[in-house]
Amino acid sequence: MIDVPMMDSIGDMLELAIMCCDRPPKALAADIGYSVDSIYSACKNARAIPNKARQKLSQMNSIAASAVALEATGFMKLFGYQKVDRHVQSMILRLKKQDKEVFVLLEDLPTILLDKNDRKDLSENELNDLELTAHRLVDRANSTINLIMELEYKYGLGVTQYMQGKEKSPVLAHRRLS
Repeated sequence: MIDVPMMDSIGDMLELAIMCCDRPPKALAADIGYSVDSIYSACKNARAIPNKARQKLSQMNSIAASAVALEATGFMKLFGYQKVDRHVQSMILRLKKQDKEVFVLLEDLPTILLDKNDRKDLSENELNDLELTAHRLVDRANSTINLIMELEYKYGLGVTQYMQGKEKSPVLAHRRLS
């Protein structure tokens, strides 16, 4: 099991997202229609990200989108920024390790859940196995999100626009051209 440390605050994630977009804060503030002070206040955790600015901030990059999602949901284990070796190969290896752990846990799940319609139908051991599997799935999803953040930042793949439905899948476009 991998226990991954997370960045402590939404403001830190937002500040990182701003640094990663290579645009001056004044230009970003103009783009989203808010003052530089309101953005800096959100980065310092002195105020929440303005509601009307959330979608525009999310369009900046996947780190900003995760910061907005984290603030809106409080789901640190899902949307949190991992404070780990962010080298792409390291992140891929971490994700592959989690995939193996989750695969093993998922192997027995259909049998455990067979004819179980409700929590009360599960034994204590079955419930523990189910909870562990769900937690590992969340951890794996977070690693996937973090890998996407890193790939988007390093290689500018347009994943942020794709997730927003603004771009078609490049895989599908490539298949049409072939």
